This record gives sequence, C-alpha cells and structure tokens, in this order.
Amino acid sequence: MFLAKIIRKVISTEKHDAYKGRIVFVVQPVKPNGENIGNEWVAVDYVGAGVGDTIICGGAPGVSKNIFKLELAPIRTLIIAVVDKIDYRDIE
Repeated sequence: MFLAKIIRKVISTEKHDAYKGRIVFVVQPVKPNGENIGNEWVAVDYVGAGVGDTIICGGAPGVSKNIFKLELAPIRTLIIAVVDKIDYRDIE
C-alpha cells in the first residue's frame, strides 16, 4: 500500500470490462507531508475518490479477480481509501 494524491482522471473511448462502471485516475505517490515521491501510477477507484484527494492505494496478485470477478483483469492498483487527516511526527 502507498499514500498518493489523485492528479487527473483517465478518459478513454474503449474500456476493458474490468473498468466498466469505475473511474480510472492517475495518482502521484506522496510522503505524509505531501511531498511527491516516485513516478505516477494508474489506479482504479473503488471508493468514490476524486481529483485532488489524498488516498491510499493498494493491490496484490489476484485482487482484481476477487473484487471484480474477472479471470484476467488489467488492474494493478486500486484506490482503497480516502484520507481525511494525516497525523504524524518526524522521528530523527
């Protein structure tokens, strides 16, 4: 799992069955302080998130099969939670 911010929605004219009824977003992994880290990812929304939200992304082998009931689904990452508040302390 990783913390990320939703950057933009992915628009397409054709969708794989796994994406029907779901929104696909480009997400940017972030540190708890909001600093960008790593590369952007594509993630399928499963909780009703929107552009600008801080979210938790995750995925594991077989997760799309279990959730979407599809044998072969091109889904690597799911948006599994919207973060309301981050409370952390830097430990040095």
